[in-house]
Amino acid sequence: MAGGSLAGWSLFKALLGVLLLTLVRCYNIDLDHPIVYQGPNGSFFGYSVLEHYHDDTRWILVGAPKADSKFSSSMKTPGTIFKCRVHSNPDKKCTELDMGRGNSRGDPCGKTCKEDRDEEWMGVSLARQSKPNGSVLACAHRWKNIYYESDVILPYGFCVILPPNLQGSGRKLMPCYEEYKKKYGEEHGSCQAGIAGSFMEDLVVMGAPGSYYWTGTVKVLNITDNTYFKLNDQHVTAKRYTYLGYAVTAGHFIHPTTVDVVAGAPQDRGIGKVYIFKTEKRLLEKKFYVSGKKMGSYFGSSLCAVDLNADGLSDLLVGAPMFSEVMDEGQVTVYINRGNAVMEEQIVLNGDNAYNAHFGEIIANLGDIDDDGYPDVAIGAPKEDDFVGAVYIYHGDANGIVPQYSMRISGRTISPALRMFGQSISGGIDMDKNGYADVTIGAFMSDSVVLLRTRPVITVKVSILLPSSINITAPQCHDGTQHVSCVNITVCFQFYGKHVPGEIGLTYNVTADIEKKEKSQQPRVFLVSPGETVAHISEKIQLTHMKEKCDQYLAHVK
Repeated sequence: MAGGSLAGWSLFKALLGVLLLTLVRCYNIDLDHPIVYQGPNGSFFGYSVLEHYHDDTRWILVGAPKADSKFSSSMKTPGTIFKCRVHSNPDKKCTELDMGRGNSRGDPCGKTCKEDRDEEWMGVSLARQSKPNGSVLACAHRWKNIYYESDVILPYGFCVILPPNLQGSGRKLMPCYEEYKKKYGEEHGSCQAGIAGSFMEDLVVMGAPGSYYWTGTVKVLNITDNTYFKLNDQHVTAKRYTYLGYAVTAGHFIHPTTVDVVAGAPQDRGIGKVYIFKTEKRLLEKKFYVSGKKMGSYFGSSLCAVDLNADGLSDLLVGAPMFSEVMDEGQVTVYINRGNAVMEEQIVLNGDNAYNAHFGEIIANLGDIDDDGYPDVAIGAPKEDDFVGAVYIYHGDANGIVPQYSMRISGRTISPALRMFGQSISGGIDMDKNGYADVTIGAFMSDSVVLLRTRPVITVKVSILLPSSINITAPQCHDGTQHVSCVNITVCFQFYGKHVPGEIGLTYNVTADIEKKEKSQQPRVFLVSPGETVAHISEKIQLTHMKEKCDQYLAHVK
């Protein structure tokens, strides 16, 4: 009968609407048990952070660019790198890496080179080679050559490649000095190589925004054959004071098997520009560029290459942390790769659009922390909430990125003492070995670093079995006072996930005729509970991994 079918369909919608709440995904970052590492006061401990592993050992590497070094006591606050071992470190102490430094001033570093390492800012940037047991890139952009003893000593900057086990002084890279030797001049005097760095497969990428009178450039080294790539594009290098190389990254933009380089120039024409370069025949060939939209936004001062939609090609997030409607709220633009490095703008993100937040100061690929097949992204807003800071988590999907953030982590949630929480972020590595990548966040103005661990994700599959129709002309049940139509309901559950327990307890609610309830009207459907009929039942059930279990209920339709 038509009326009976309608009643059954209404009941179906009511129950389904409630039980589908079990399927809602939420982020699995554990905020109740953070691990906080503390560095020396005033050292800027946490200015950069990097999750790192070698064989079975996990470390958090922390840049403290204003720290003193116990291995180089003659130097004036040269900065250093700390390593904090995770799984066997209950006291949360960090130790300084011995990077084999010499004296602070006058050590030979080449035929026309004497180094001054005072205030060199070691740890301004950190990057990890993208492969198992990869090496580490650590940079000091204010390292200086004082060979000519001129009145104005300008910083070349340098980087060092540390071995995966973090033992030994590593391999020193001085790209601007090497270039300087070939042609005498001042083109690289304020190079500041390493203010930003990236390390993908066999390519080391170092930003040098001070080269060529602050035009800037990108230094790219192939560590396999020890050759540099040359940027030779007059349209890119013709303008001074663009700060090209202020931010750099690398990814698979043209083809899944090739590595391409991205560089930001946040001062280009005042609005900022970002370039994608193809690496071919030892040249950096411009393949694509995009411009900012507002003067002074510092568009391109942070970059993140990440395959949001899992199609094998890198997509791109570009930060503009000083974008202002009122005062430096900041924003991040998301570009989806349509193939061959052709980037299409998908959406602009702005977190909570908070006053002076500097949203987009840092953008980090976290990997797939919630085990849904798509990577997740963290965006820092370190000046939000009067310099306390916050981090926003966004979720990748088949279309690119989910516009609404899935989680906001305030520094105040971790500790009221944190300052500039979200200035640095690292992810993608399972630090506690539970099968899920964890998140590390720096708060350098309070000399702190926070490790937030992720919990296993349990997905519950729910099914509701109902009859296709109800024959209201032949009531089959009795409610104690009269005959009523009734229907059997079967609710089934099954859970699954990666590295999850073998058994879980689940509490669920069954509510009948929820649309009537929400309108404060009398329901038409009641669930039969021992001794009475009710509109709502709460139950507990024990489930075994991957095994379906069902409960049955009887409902009266009045």
